[in-house]
Amino acid sequence: MPPKKPKHTAFTVAVSAADDGASAPALRVYVALATDPLAAVAAVQAVAPEASVELSGTLSDRLATRLKLRPGEVRPI
Repeated sequence: MPPKKPKHTAFTVAVSAADDGASAPALRVYVALATDPLAAVAAVQAVAPEASVELSGTLSDRLATRLKLRPGEVRPI
């Protein structure tokens, strides 16, 4: 029997830019389709290497399907 494909989950990751003191820090939320939360955070960190990154939650499987996310993909939402 062939091995099962790992289950992917759509994780939401909050990304805040470095605080320059002149304005409010910018906050963006990205979604990453990954097998575990650490992989999702690492994928988003690769997109925004100088920002502060924090796992914030997940999206439903239904919503991830409607967004047509692919494994390993990172997208701002």
